[in-house]
Amino acid sequence: MNRLKAVAENSDQNSRNVSFLFPLSGRKARFDQVLKGEAPADFFYGGLALEKELGSLSYVDLRKEPVQPLKKAFLLFERIRNRFVNFGLSKQRVRAFADDIPAGELVISFTDSGSMSVGRYRNYLSKDVVLAGGFHGLCDIANEVAPWARVWAKREIRKSLKDLDYCFFFGEKDREEAIKLYGVDPERSCIFPFGVDLDFWRPGAEEDEGKDGLVFSVGSDPKRDYNCLINALDGRYKARIITRLHVDPASLGANVELVSGSLHGSQITDMVLRDLYWRSKMVVVPVRNVIQPSGYSVSLQAMACGKPVIISNIDGLWDKEILKNGENCILVPPGDSVAMRDAIEKIDKDEVLRADLGKAARQTAVENFGLDRMDQALITMVQDLQSSHPHEKGHRHGTRR
Repeated sequence: MNRLKAVAENSDQNSRNVSFLFPLSGRKARFDQVLKGEAPADFFYGGLALEKELGSLSYVDLRKEPVQPLKKAFLLFERIRNRFVNFGLSKQRVRAFADDIPAGELVISFTDSGSMSVGRYRNYLSKDVVLAGGFHGLCDIANEVAPWARVWAKREIRKSLKDLDYCFFFGEKDREEAIKLYGVDPERSCIFPFGVDLDFWRPGAEEDEGKDGLVFSVGSDPKRDYNCLINALDGRYKARIITRLHVDPASLGANVELVSGSLHGSQITDMVLRDLYWRSKMVVVPVRNVIQPSGYSVSLQAMACGKPVIISNIDGLWDKEILKNGENCILVPPGDSVAMRDAIEKIDKDEVLRADLGKAARQTAVENFGLDRMDQALITMVQDLQSSHPHEKGHRHGTRR
């Protein structure tokens, strides 16, 4: 019997219901696509397994907007402020979705801004909720804030963490630094390992393999370092880059196709992205040297598709023990265009190496990075939080200020 079934079968009226704090736009459509095999299940962070087994999962819209004109005006101010200082924190979002979270819920947030906001402004929620906040790159956040606002940002982060009941991190290095920098309690935090849908992200047909002959790179995380990649291409290799980040068109050269919206008039769906992986010669994930495990989703998707992957060997690399340079991927120093160029050239010229890296990448993904590990991590976290924070009878809503 798996651990989640044990929770379900042994739970009583004191168990807490679970709510995901989640951007709900497009969730229903994506859920239908998952059922049809047209989208991967990893988007839900294990929520589908939890919902299926426990049957008590609710979704609360992280991006809900207030109805009242004055609160809308305050939200507009927050959005302008956040963009100006590069810091995601919103009181008005929390006030807007507060009534959608019943008293006594176990609330789990999967975004940095959502986790910070719900911790910082938990006084708008019922007093007896339990808040678990997930972070993709907590310790890089303040470094990306405008210099004059960093003291304020760090203070707000500390206040947020103080009022979260539990924290989970997508990278070990980020957790270690959070413990040192912000005093996160090791006993109230854990690593949440990301996994990919191996049934969806899979090798393509042989005739599609490397059909476009391109170096392929995708992602809009601000930690991406496309300048490093463009310099590495050096006008010698054809490449396609898909990103919403600003890239200077003058730096590209005729050999690089930059895609910021649709591709040839078509929306870039998960199925289109998978096809682009299949048709590429290799996938490159260039990242600045950050603590955040940036680039893990693209890297694991491409590896699961059996593609040779070049990854920046950043401080926040999510699994230094499993990712082996020259065996299942190529690791290059972050920001080193020469090393990246050498790696591209090596894979481009050596067909046997290209095939071996692709096979090893798929095998590594199957053995270590499937959905099951993410599902089980969620199961364990829910079980632990249920047992350590049992639901008390006679709960009351807290005062909303």
